[in-house]
This record gives sequence, structure tokens and C-alpha cells, in this order.
Amino acid sequence: MMSSPSPLHILYCFLKLRFSRWFSSNKVSFFTKRKWRNNLVNSHFYKPFVLENREFPILNKTLFMEHFNAINTVGISKEEAFKVALNSEESRDFSPSINGISVGLSSGTSGNKGLFLTSTKEKANWVGAVLDRVIGFSLRKRKVAFFLRANNNLYESVKSIILTFHFFDIKTPIANQIKALVSVQADILVAQPSVLFEIARIYQSENIQSSFKKIISVAEVLEDDQKAFFEEVFRCRIDQVYQCTEGFLAHTCKKGRLHFNEDWLKIEKHYLDKEHKRFHPIITDYLRSSQPVVRYELNDIIHEGLPCDCGMKSTVIEKIEGRSDDVFRFERNKKEILIYPDFIRRAIINSSDAIVNYVVCQYAEDEIRLSLEVQDSIQKESVYLQASNALKIMLREMDLMDVDVVEIDYQHSPMNKFKRIRNDYKKTI
Repeated sequence: MMSSPSPLHILYCFLKLRFSRWFSSNKVSFFTKRKWRNNLVNSHFYKPFVLENREFPILNKTLFMEHFNAINTVGISKEEAFKVALNSEESRDFSPSINGISVGLSSGTSGNKGLFLTSTKEKANWVGAVLDRVIGFSLRKRKVAFFLRANNNLYESVKSIILTFHFFDIKTPIANQIKALVSVQADILVAQPSVLFEIARIYQSENIQSSFKKIISVAEVLEDDQKAFFEEVFRCRIDQVYQCTEGFLAHTCKKGRLHFNEDWLKIEKHYLDKEHKRFHPIITDYLRSSQPVVRYELNDIIHEGLPCDCGMKSTVIEKIEGRSDDVFRFERNKKEILIYPDFIRRAIINSSDAIVNYVVCQYAEDEIRLSLEVQDSIQKESVYLQASNALKIMLREMDLMDVDVVEIDYQHSPMNKFKRIRNDYKKTI
């Protein structure tokens, strides 16, 4: 079993991270970098690069998982890590670890499973960061309700005398858990937007009074219409956490803007367009030691925002548009035509106010599939026609005259990350 960090260790990490947020929010200290580099010698993969003073390679998720055994510094194989993680998924007991190292499993927004390892020290850093930048430190007793696809003993460390944690398994239908959620009277609710949507809809229909002082959106892209709906129903602030298998990447500041945690992360930008509007972040995490994350390129499409007046100098994320995997790709006359999620999103949202939720996917070279959830089933036919026409207009503007828009039934499994816009067409152009 993995030992938990002591309260003093967590307090130390909390104070250290709070200090760095206030005074060096966009700079990693020299001592942190030196300690990190010394640790890389324990990684069979990175040791040659350190000793020969060579530039570290850029990795993606495939390469990261392919070299899992050589990258990690704690001698854990991918096979045994997957075995522990998958057994936890099946048993719903997420406490097992390997030699004191916690093992977590992430489906990832792309659907490809990823593994993450966490030591006791890294756990303390994570808890300190969560207290400082997500939950917020307070001497007042508070309750946190967490809706997750998989609990992990990492989350349990947030518990304390003044902070209690309640885990809700999203494998269980949300409607069956509302009574328990209401009885908890949680101050803070943490869940992915698709789950928040189901909770909000039940609260609204049953006229349930919200006890939440803060809502924290995780795991999926939070879109503007969703945020507005949650604020209307719950009548409280909606914050975001940008976290993935590769680490805790960004948090919402006091002004409500999302900032990269650049006091322990280095962010390089791989721009995707000539205007330098969209980029993939290339992450180096100076606090990860058991499973180093070095120049790891994420597939997320990030829009950088203007500097924030909250006092932090770290990079602002204006929005997370989606993933490059889900950019619609067509080939016409040997020319590639790309449709980014924002174009599709705007077409659907502007087509009708009656749309509650939607999924648009590229299914083939000449087919887009559209599924809608509308406020009134009687309206569905006319709303679908409006949304379908909006997509066709958008396609024509991009010289795609031969793409069909086909209606399919709306459905979503809470155990899968919800994506409104996705590319299911496997052909590589």
C-alpha cells in the first residue's frame, strides 16, 4: 500500500507553491531545475541525454507509453502497472499500489489509455497544489463532492479535519446518486461537464436548492454555453482544472481565467496555423520524478489569452478548443481541408436556441453525422433541419459541396469522456 504524505509535508508544499504563485508564477527556480535534472539520471531513457548534454526529444502519447519502462525511475513495468490499474477499475478499489508508488489509469480524451505513476512526495505536491489553486485554503469546514470515472488514492489525500471528501462513481447512473449528493450538502462540486450537465438538469427539473459555493469542471472541454447553464442553475462560480495523465497543467485564477502552472512547468508552443492562434503545448514538468514528463507534446488545441490582471504572470489559456485528433479532415484535388472544432461549434450553437446538447462527428470522407438533444421532442425535426443547414452552409464556405449530414440518435456513456465534436474517420490524409 502507498503511504500518505504527512500533514507537515503537505503544508510545506502548499506554502512553497503559494509563494511561487505570488512571486514567480512564470518561472521555475534554478534549484528545482537542477534537482530535476539530477533525477533524470535514474531514467534509462533520459540518462544518455543528460550525460551527453543533448537536447531532449519531443514525445507524444504513443512514444511516452512505448518507452514507459525506460522512462520511469522506479523500476515499474508497463505490464504490472496496467494489471494493477485494470484490477482497480474492475473491483472499484483504487487503493493498491506498487512498492509504494500509486498507479493511475486515464482513458484520455483521445480514448487511448494512459498510465501515471505518483510517489508520496509527488502526492504531497499535488495535494498542496489542489489546496492552493483548486479547492482553496480555508479554516472553515468544507465538504467536497467528487464525481469521477475512477477514484485514486491520490485524491484521498485532500481529506483533513476541516476538509471532507465524498467520492461518487459515475459508473452508477447520476439520477440514482442525486439523493446522496443532496444529503452531503457539499460546498464544492468537482465533475466533468457532461456529468455537471446531468446534475444541473435534475436540480433544475426537481427545483433542488444548490448548496455549492464553487463548481470545478475537470476532464472535458468546458464550453461557454455549458458554463452559462451551470451558473444559472447552481448560482455560483464555475472554475476549471486543466489536468491530464501528464499532470496538473492549469488552474482558474481569482479573475476566473485559466493559467498554466508555469512555476513548475515549462510550456513550449507548437503552432498549428500561420496566424499563431492555435498551438499544441509541449510540457516539461519539473516536479515529476517517478515518471518524468519531458518535452511531452499534448494533442490539445490551445488558444493563448491576453495577460491577466490577477497578479500572476503565467500564460493565460483563452480556451481549449479540442484535440487535433478531432479536427475534421478532407482531401479535395490533392489539397487538405481542415475544419477546426470552433467552426463546427459556432454553426451548431447559432442555428437554434432549442439545442440542449449535440454531437457532430466526421464519419467518412463524405459524411458528417449529427445527433441532437433538444428541449422539446416536438421541435426535434425542425431544429435538426436548422442545425443541418448551418453545417451545410459552413461546408460550402470551405468548398466542400459533396459532404452529407446524416442524423443519428443522441447517446452518451458517462464512463467515456464526452466530446461534442470528434473525428471517427480513421483514414490518414
